[in-house]
Amino acid sequence: MGSPATMLEIAESFVALTEGKPPEKISVSDIIACAGKNRKTFYYHFTDKNHLVAWTFRYDLARELRQRFDAAQLVYEQPGDDPCTSLPYYVFIKKGVRSLDGAEFFEALAACFEARRAYYARVLRMNEAGCLKDYLYGLYLPAVRSDITFVLSNRRLKDASIDFLAEFYTGAFLSYLVRRTCDPRRERLMEGVGPFANIVHSSLENEIKEQQLRRML
Repeated sequence: MGSPATMLEIAESFVALTEGKPPEKISVSDIIACAGKNRKTFYYHFTDKNHLVAWTFRYDLARELRQRFDAAQLVYEQPGDDPCTSLPYYVFIKKGVRSLDGAEFFEALAACFEARRAYYARVLRMNEAGCLKDYLYGLYLPAVRSDITFVLSNRRLKDASIDFLAEFYTGAFLSYLVRRTCDPRRERLMEGVGPFANIVHSSLENEIKEQQLRRML
C-alpha cells in the first residue's frame, strides 16, 4: 500500500488542475508534472485517473465521517489491496429494533461535496466508464442492500424485490445529491430537506412494513 501523504499530494495536484481544465482532458502526465512526481510513483499508488478520483472522494468523506461519528458507527469495505478499503464510507446507526437513522450520514455526504463544491461538480459531470458517478453507485448499492436486510430482520422478501429496493433507493439519493452538487443555483445541498432527512430509511421501513402486512391479509 502506498504512502497516504504522497497520494494526497497527487490528489491535491489533480484538484488544482481541474480549476483550469476539464477533468476528462487532464492526463496522468499533467498530474505528475503538477505534483512533481514520476509516472512510476503515480501508478504505484493509483491504478488510473478514475482510481485517483475515487480515492480523493473516499479521503474527503472519511475525514468528514470521523469528525461526526463514533468509531463503532463507521462502516468499511472488506479489507483488500485497494487503499480505499482502509477508509470509512458509510455509517450504521440503529434507532429501533428494525429501524435505521441515515439522516446524519446524508448530511455528512453533502458536506463532503460542499467542501470542494466546484471540484465535485466538475468530476460528477464526467460520464466515461468508471467515472465517479459509477463508482458511487457501485459503492453504496451493497450498503443499502445490507440496510434492507437489517430492516427485514427475520422477515422474508424475494431476492429480486430486495435488489429492486436497493437499486431504487441508491439511485434516488445519489441522483438527488449529484444533481444538486452540479447545480450552481443551489447554495446548500440539503436545503429544504428538514424533517425528511431520514426519508431513505424511513421510506424503506414503511414500504417493507406495508408489504409484510399485505402478505398477512
